[in-house]
Order: sequence, then C-alpha cells, then structure tokens
Amino acid sequence: MTKTGIGPANEGIVRWLMTEGPKQAEPSALLHSFSLKLREAGVEVDRSTLGAPILHPIAKSSFVFWDIDSGPDQRWFLYTPDQLEMLKASPIHGIYTRGEATSLRLDQPGDRSRYPIGEDLWAEGYVQYEALPLRFSDGTHKVLTLATKSADGFSEADKALIEAALPALTLVFEGFIARNTAKTLMETYVGKRAGLRVLDGEIARGDGSYIDAVIWFSDLRGFTSLAQSRGDDEILRLLNDYFGRLTDAIEEHSGEVLKFIGDALLAVFPHQNDVRSAVARAEAAAMKVLDENKGQSGFSFGIGLHPGTVFYGNIGGGNRLDFTVIGSSVNIASRIEGLCSELDQTLLASADFVEKSSLAWKSMGKRSLKGVTEPFEIFAPVN
Repeated sequence: MTKTGIGPANEGIVRWLMTEGPKQAEPSALLHSFSLKLREAGVEVDRSTLGAPILHPIAKSSFVFWDIDSGPDQRWFLYTPDQLEMLKASPIHGIYTRGEATSLRLDQPGDRSRYPIGEDLWAEGYVQYEALPLRFSDGTHKVLTLATKSADGFSEADKALIEAALPALTLVFEGFIARNTAKTLMETYVGKRAGLRVLDGEIARGDGSYIDAVIWFSDLRGFTSLAQSRGDDEILRLLNDYFGRLTDAIEEHSGEVLKFIGDALLAVFPHQNDVRSAVARAEAAAMKVLDENKGQSGFSFGIGLHPGTVFYGNIGGGNRLDFTVIGSSVNIASRIEGLCSELDQTLLASADFVEKSSLAWKSMGKRSLKGVTEPFEIFAPVN
C-alpha cells in the first residue's frame, strides 16, 4: 500500500483506536467498531477478519470474522490435518510465517486463482481482498483482512488510510492477545474460576475465601502395575483418555477440575446456598462417566463425593503457589474414594451427599476413615 499522508479521517480513526479501542469488550467488538469506522471514513469494507496464532490446548489460531450483514463472530482454527492444509493454501500462512501482505483483485482471473479463497470470495460477490500483516512487538505477525464488494475495489486513498491506522490497531490488538493468552494459560493450568481469580489479583499466599461445594476425588486403581506392564506411550494415551472423559463430564455439569495429582483428580462443584443443585450436578457428571466406562478396558477407577465448606485459594511457599481447595471435606472425599477398591465400587458417597440426592443409594455400612474421628456411613448407587 502507498502512503499518501494522514488526513482528518486517518487521524480520527487512529485517535479512536488509541482512546476507545482498548475499552472494547473483546477482539470481536474491536473489529466490528473498526470496520464501521472505516466505512464512516468512506472505505467500503464489507468483510474483515483479525487473526492470531495463540497458545491454546486445542486451537491453532483464534480469529474474529465480521461482515456488514451478520456482524462479528469469534472463530477457532483447530489442529486438524485438513485445516492445516487450508491454512497453508491461504494468504494468511504467508503473513504468519513471513509477514508478507497479499492484495487480490478478484475481478481479475489471474489474481483470484492464486488462492482458493479468491474464487470463494468472488463467488460471494467480493471484488477486492487485502491481507495485511500486523507486526507485534515480539517480532511475530498477526493478520487483518479486508474485502469489498465495491466495483471499484479499494482506492489508493483507501489503502493509505488503512495503512495509517495499522500501527494503532496492532498496538490495541496486541493488548487483547496478551490478555487472552494469560486467561487461556490460567484456565488451562489452574481452572476457569480459579484462573479468573488469579488474574483479578489473588496471587499472594493465603489469598482466597471459603466456599461451599461438593468435592469430587477420583483415582485410578492398580496404576503402578498398569504402568509397569505398558509402554510409556500407551500409558500417556490411557491417562489422557481417562482424564479427558472425567474432565468433559465435570465441566459439562458446571464443575471445575482443580488439579491432577499423578493418576488422581480433584474437582469441585461450587454452590451458594443450593447444595441440592451441586449434588445433582456432581452425580450427573459421575453417572455420565460410569455410563461411558461400561465395556471399556484398560483401567478401572473410583470416585468419592462429599459436600462441605473448603478454603478456595492460594497455598504454597515463597514464589511457588498452588490455587486449590483445602479442608476436612477434601480429606473425607479422598478417604471415601479410597474405599472404592475395598468395596468393589466405582462410585461412593457420604451420607451428607446422599441426603441431598434424588438417586437411589444403598448403604455400604459405617467405615472408619483415616484422619476422621467418627465412622462415616458410606453409600453406593443402586444399579
């Protein structure tokens, strides 16, 4: 694009980006408002995207899409062979890897045939497409794309206005990506609720609060002997499959996985004065796991459930902290799960849990739990 100087329209967009851009709720809102600002300045943008490779356990890239008819939409580019091939065949790949801009006049067959997206956009009525690199401070490149259905395409004045706005847009977008990366890392390694609390400033040892929740503790049975009889790759596959199914079920029912402890898992189903709801969510997640495990081979496991009040926050030493839950209820849930093997049951719960449950349970008798003064009556679901 050719620079021709910054006029009032350019200055207005840059000023808006620097003052109002960071206040937008999310990247989709930023792209929506930026695209409308371009249109107000006379640039007939009909379609736009903002994209960035990101740190995410599933997605390869996050991008927001906008068009004049449907508005903004958040989309994800996943780690799949088909989508990776699509990326390599697009102008976006050249920007991500080399910072190379692409300009396509879609009404010219030679231009639009350079990339598959050219033919697709032409079929939708677009006349010109621009893919522009946003150069971040760490040396990486993210991408802005713009397309128009105007028969004249983008004029040189349009291009100059867009280019003049790119540094400000890049600065604002980089701030969004940094925040999203931090949020993703917190959610991935700490948990969604705990991650948000850490990002909100609960980072000192002892920071936290007491919450009411159903505690879930689960553990694989015979993992040591299993590990000795299988190769490392197979063990990793089994563990990921096991943790994946449990995590999906827990999160589907509004629970939060707090930590993986070797082959064990600790989760909570928080509530505010509605223990029945938390019990219902926890037992629904457990039943889903049990149903999915029927007929599965390779490992068995136990789940212990117990409601109570726990401290939810930071513990640790010096500069190394862990956001977790602690309290007698956690210990009780762990001890209940420890009885699963002895009682040959996959799921066990306390009387306090069963009292609030709508399912049918059978008593397995009173049992002494290590570290607990009084014996606990333990229950298993009626098959």
